[in-house]
Amino acid sequence: MASRSTRKRGSKAFWPRVRANKQTAVVNSWDPKGLQKEATFLGFPGYKVGMTSMGIIDNFSHTITKGQEISTAATVVECPAIKVMSMRLFGYDEYGNKQVVKEISVPLKDKFLDRKVDVQKKTAELPKVEELVDFAHQNEVDEIRAKIVTAPSETGIGKKKPEILELGVSGSIDEAISYVYEKLGKEVRVGDVFKAGELADTHGITIGKGFQGTTKRFGTKLTSHKSEKSRRHAGNVGAWTPSRVLTTVPMAGQHGFHERTEWNKWILKISDNVEEINNAAGFKRYGVVKNDYLLIKGSIVGPKKRLITFAKAARPNKRYPSIAPEIVYINK
Repeated sequence: MASRSTRKRGSKAFWPRVRANKQTAVVNSWDPKGLQKEATFLGFPGYKVGMTSMGIIDNFSHTITKGQEISTAATVVECPAIKVMSMRLFGYDEYGNKQVVKEISVPLKDKFLDRKVDVQKKTAELPKVEELVDFAHQNEVDEIRAKIVTAPSETGIGKKKPEILELGVSGSIDEAISYVYEKLGKEVRVGDVFKAGELADTHGITIGKGFQGTTKRFGTKLTSHKSEKSRRHAGNVGAWTPSRVLTTVPMAGQHGFHERTEWNKWILKISDNVEEINNAAGFKRYGVVKNDYLLIKGSIVGPKKRLITFAKAARPNKRYPSIAPEIVYINK
């Protein structure tokens, strides 16, 4: 009788397991199903502070603790205001490749921006909104994005050089152009994009672990104590034929510092009252929160001080209530 074999270790959904190109995640698709009808930004960046615990009144309709006070873990994310640097109009070339058809930018007053890019000094006259709308229709523009600048110098993480990101914009082409045009050169706060009780997707880079073996990387079982040379390795690396090592075989390599997306993170609270979460010593390995912040149910990827990009939920879970729960207490 054939012996039972164990399941394969590791997931091919995350392959290749290589280091991310940079510490800022790239969002490839903003609201792919077109769920957001009104013109607004489809995301917002923030810096991971740490975790805490809090008591809430369970407002789920299908749980046995409905209406009772429960304790839950939450992640604190500091979200200083961002500045809109430019507006990008995307279209397609003759080969069907997506490209930037036109970009409208304004100079920003940021003393640390020159560390990242060459600062625009001359102020060019901006075209009118009607001219941009006509240009968009003539060139078959199908997507509007905004290029924004973060403000890490407003936080206590010790970083001054800002990040530059692209954020998607919802609504029709005419509405999106008008919306971003009004925001050019101005500050946008997290409360203008997200509301408490809303679901959001998180895009970030996980904690880097370096070069690790198969047991830590894939969770393979330790071999017998009589094994030659080592116990923390795969039993074999494949069949005699084909005469190569397949990609499904667990091997040692890079572990961590991968770009990952997590769906449907529940926003429990959005506030600028930092006294509710700050203690005298501040958060360990971060410091005190100085700006607007989010409280996210559960954990999110990445170490402290790393930038996390929040996006409108691409496939929202309907079991979550649309209203944030009542908060009883927040542990400091």
